[in-house]
Formats: sequence, structure tokens, C-alpha cells
Amino acid sequence: MVVEALVEIGEPDVIEKLLANSGAHFSSTAIERVVAGSREHSSYIAGLLRRNELRPSHAYVMFWWCDPEARRTVLQRFAVSREVLQEAAGDVFPMAGAEGWQDPLVRKALQFIERRQRNRAAVDKSPYASLDDAVAVAQAGITRTLVSEIAYLAGIKPTTGAKIFTDPYGEPLAVLCKATGLPRSAVRALWRGMRRPETSSTGATAPALERSLVTYDMMAVDRAQTVLRYWNWSLSSALTPALIRAIREGDNEAVDEYSAPQRAAMLALSGDFKG
Repeated sequence: MVVEALVEIGEPDVIEKLLANSGAHFSSTAIERVVAGSREHSSYIAGLLRRNELRPSHAYVMFWWCDPEARRTVLQRFAVSREVLQEAAGDVFPMAGAEGWQDPLVRKALQFIERRQRNRAAVDKSPYASLDDAVAVAQAGITRTLVSEIAYLAGIKPTTGAKIFTDPYGEPLAVLCKATGLPRSAVRALWRGMRRPETSSTGATAPALERSLVTYDMMAVDRAQTVLRYWNWSLSSALTPALIRAIREGDNEAVDEYSAPQRAAMLALSGDFKG
């Protein structure tokens, strides 16, 4: 209760000391408030990543405003194997199937551990023969329509695809490629399509591209799928007109009124809907 009261006051120096104190215990509400505050106070991030109370859902959202080193920590520590999640929810799939997948909450909750790697049904409706074909075309230049098409073929929502392609660092692009079974060369192809520097002034691979390639190499496919599906679930399934208005108006004070995925979307997308 003391920690929660101090966090609610919101003094950065105090919160940093609490994060460094192994004897302090954060409630779920307190840790969520600190995660939200870390967007404005990046000094919280290192302390948060050392806390046992930090859950993967917190880390995946905080990822979007972490620096490259912190992002690496998030992916190494919190990228859970999809097989573990599927095993934990193994009895839910047949029950939901028997009910005809009628429960919207169950459908949304299982989206981030679903078995499919790509949206196979999308190929029949897409102008591209496959996701690989769309990536090959994207190498010549990325457009908003092409980003939506790649997202569709990858089985994610356009909002998620736009967030990935507009990320300033590039690691989400690597996660997308690894999760959907695209080869390592696809990271470089999409990077080229976005017109981002591929080499530095010395002729070496540009640092941001190098980090993205390292991210691709270090992640297992099933772990990348877990991250991608959670992003898709939290950034798109929870969006409602009321939430979008709250994001645009900066209504983060009302964060407790929203569900966990809605809070995740509010935090991660607040910069995208303003202006």
C-alpha cells in the first residue's frame, strides 16, 4: 500500500528509488502506472526490467518506447515460446470450438497464441501470390496500401502493420519477418523499400539495420510469433471509437477505466493518433 501511494504521487526520484529497492513490492496497479510513466521518464525502464512484478504484457507495450538495448532485454527475457502458451490453454481450444467460437472474449484471448503463421485465406483476395511476393514488390518502395496488404497476408491488422513499419529503430520489422517465416533477406528488402540508410559513412552496415538483423537471428520463430500476435491483439482488438478519442485527447488519467488490452493500446498508440 505504501508503494502504491508513493507511485500515485508520481515523483520520479522516489519511483526510481522504489524500483531499485528489492524489498519494495509493487501491486499490478502500481507497476502499470510506472510502465505508463516510463514513456515520459525513460529512467524508469532499466529498473522496471529488473523487477519480478513486470509481466510480459507490460514489457511488450513498453518495448515501443525503449531504446535498442532495453528492447533486446525485453525480447530475450519475455519472448515466451508459443508452445508453452498453447499447452497452458490446451483445454480451451476444444471447448471454444465446440461452442462455435461464439464468445468474443475467448476469440480475442486466443489470438496471440493461434497456430497459423500467415493468413492463408488472404492470398485468394490479394493482388499478390504470397507474402514473399508482396515483400519482393515492397523492395522497390513502400506505400500505405502495400503495408496494409503485407499486414493482411501476415495475419495482422493494418494498425499493427503501420506501427511496425513506422517504428524508428526497426526491430519490430525483424520480428514480423521471423514470425511469418520470411527469410533474413526480407528484413533488408523491406528496409530498402522504406528508403532507410543501409550503410554508414564508413561503408559498414547501418547500426539500425544491423540491430534489426541481429534481432532476426536471435529469435526463435515461435517466440517471434508470440510477440507479434500479442502486439496485434493489444494494438488492434481493443480499439474502440471511445478509446481512440481518449488517446487523441491524451486521457491517460482515465487509464483505470479501460481493460488491459485497451490500456496497452492507449500507451503504445498515443503518439500515433495525436496531431
